[in-house]
Amino acid sequence: MQRKDFTDPFGGKPGVFFFTSSHLETQMLFRNDNDFKYGVNSLAACLIGSSCSLLCYCLMSNHMHLLLYGTYKNCLAYYDHLIKRLSMWLSKERGITGLLRHNDVDIQAITDVRQLRNVALYTIRNPYRARVASPLSYKWSSADVYFSNTHNLEYGQVLSDLPVLEVRRLLANKARCPKTYRMHDGVVLNRCFVDHKRVEKAFGDALTFYDSLRVYDLESAVKLSFGRAESITFTDQQLMEFTKTICEKEFHVESVAQLDKKARFLLARKLSRRYGAGKKQLSRLTGITQDDLDRLL
Repeated sequence: MQRKDFTDPFGGKPGVFFFTSSHLETQMLFRNDNDFKYGVNSLAACLIGSSCSLLCYCLMSNHMHLLLYGTYKNCLAYYDHLIKRLSMWLSKERGITGLLRHNDVDIQAITDVRQLRNVALYTIRNPYRARVASPLSYKWSSADVYFSNTHNLEYGQVLSDLPVLEVRRLLANKARCPKTYRMHDGVVLNRCFVDHKRVEKAFGDALTFYDSLRVYDLESAVKLSFGRAESITFTDQQLMEFTKTICEKEFHVESVAQLDKKARFLLARKLSRRYGAGKKQLSRLTGITQDDLDRLL
């Protein structure tokens, strides 16, 4: 349900809410590993001082799924804080404004355990539905934290042991870093900020959780609860590399931004025929609207 039409069924009391940002049509939010790392660290940083908890998440190249617990007011405040932070980052790093808007979000209230389990699976399996990766091999979700035997392992860099200025640089947050936050390869570990216990309680045991993922993974045709999946052969990040190569070798420019509309249409046709890129991907890679692509392909 769109934000403007959403009514809190919990009457201001704590509950579980599922936030899905709008799928960007002609742009990518996260383009490479560094972008995704900033996204994950933003999820962790925005929880500092927040009055809600993050149960589950998945960051895709053009949208996000967040499963939050708390009052609707506090969950909404967390989401708005995250959108503001990412918007400022996009403006500073790419010179892009207006890409993320607070109201461009779908919100669902989760009212029972069955629904919580289904939404958690839906979130974790999003990369599989998009044909990007298997749920547990995808790095930019909370899939690895549930029923894991690594919760008590003392690995990773303890952020609170670092100089204050260094922590602020890593998290881009002036608030005091929790002592539980640890980082590995430039990313705050999921076990430090994801409230995995609530999801684990909903499934009951590891066998039920992993069996649910396995059963879903064996589906020959994936049907979504909130829309239809696009069949993707290559990830956006892989296609970006192909696009760069085509631009340089065949159009003799450095990027798509230097191509006129006619050349972008030709590029889209090449990506479609050579790599099986779908219309949604082509829109994000070339900036051509899906309506125009319908006429082209």
